[in-house]
Amino acid sequence: MLAFNNGTTCASSLGVNSQVVSLIPPNYFMSRDISYPLVSSCNGLLCMVYNFTIFIWNPAIRKYKTVQKPDHYVSMLYGYESTLYGFAYDSSCDDYKIIAIFEINAKDSHYIVGIYSVNNESWKKIDSVPTGYRLFDENPVSLDGTINMMATRSGQENGNSVFNKFVIISLFVADEKFVVMSVPLQYHGNRMKLYNFANRLYLSVFVEMDFLVCSLEKDGERWTWTNVMKIPILPSFFGIGENKEWYLDDIICLKENKNILWRKTNGDFLEYNVWKQEVNEFTLNQISPATDSSILFTGSLANLRIPWD
Repeated sequence: MLAFNNGTTCASSLGVNSQVVSLIPPNYFMSRDISYPLVSSCNGLLCMVYNFTIFIWNPAIRKYKTVQKPDHYVSMLYGYESTLYGFAYDSSCDDYKIIAIFEINAKDSHYIVGIYSVNNESWKKIDSVPTGYRLFDENPVSLDGTINMMATRSGQENGNSVFNKFVIISLFVADEKFVVMSVPLQYHGNRMKLYNFANRLYLSVFVEMDFLVCSLEKDGERWTWTNVMKIPILPSFFGIGENKEWYLDDIICLKENKNILWRKTNGDFLEYNVWKQEVNEFTLNQISPATDSSILFTGSLANLRIPWD
């Protein structure tokens, strides 16, 4: 869990007896209040951003690397509205890649994309996001040499352009090409979000009065969609009063037994037992309710041949 401070807990066994361990960042700026603290994790590495400075950090070996800013072409942009970052491993050249996507004009879906090679310690500009798509303002998800993003495509309704066709846009870092994959209609809904659990890509979505989780797997050149679970989201189901405002934050993890772990906006944890259809609520006092971002990663002692600071 990362936000105003850095900490970790074992999500696979998270419960009332779990231990929370503080992570001591090796750089002063990493320990500051950071509004965009995390990009992604990959092979035991965390990629973090503070004030447009990017860090690659391996907590297991207490080493980090400061990534140079992509000034050589960003200086020509004059201004941009927001930035998305992605982080992935490129097995074709044993390299780690960082993606920076600069949104120049959200209304016109105009983006500029840069890619950073850790081996070469340099940025370069690559092809942009396919025309006509608007990216969600959320961290991309890395998986198997790809960086995956939710997006919408504009359609025509009553003569007006409306963004209502949902897709997943994947950037393959090896050949630096974007691939667009449509989301089936049955998974169109609210608060659509991508996750990487156990090296599989998952999509969660609220559809009417149900919460759906589905997975995506690649079979050759075809992507297949599989329904994982469907959960009613009535407030009473989670033991919350009908007249009270209620809200479930993002999924923290899918356990091996398929149980789902959420956080409520007040910082409490909810674990949904899929087989018993029961909800267990508990609190971990060591994790502040202000902690609003979480990531799953597996620690690695490998040096990974990164030129550390």
